[in-house]
Amino acid sequence: MRKETSKIQITAKLLVAAAAIVHLIFTYVHTNALLLLEDQICGFIMFLFVLLGLVTLFEATQIHGERIREEVLTALLCMGTIALGMQLVGIYQQAIQIQSSLDVAVVQKAILFSAGLMTAFGAAGILLLVDAVKRYFGSEKV
Repeated sequence: MRKETSKIQITAKLLVAAAAIVHLIFTYVHTNALLLLEDQICGFIMFLFVLLGLVTLFEATQIHGERIREEVLTALLCMGTIALGMQLVGIYQQAIQIQSSLDVAVVQKAILFSAGLMTAFGAAGILLLVDAVKRYFGSEKV
């Protein structure tokens, strides 16, 4: 018997899709900030941040109503994406403190953009974990 995709799963998938696609479309926000920074690793971290968001989107498409494993894996990928975002925001904040000739408004825009993306991935991850727990404990009642 195949279980239906829950509304929580659908909401989480939409959040992941929106965040990943918006991140890809508006990558120039990061690029504008990165061009001002003296830190050499920041471009690589930004690339990984975008790439892991896209991998998370792909994995979210694999979620179907019957398996908990995909939900948990996608939630873990959401947390990994957040970790990379936090690393990038840390680089941005350090640059604001250290570089005197930095256009702070451009970097702050990138920080706010990253924070919004991390919020979306975090909400999706939490929703997926909540749904996985509900499904796991709901299936034991049989």
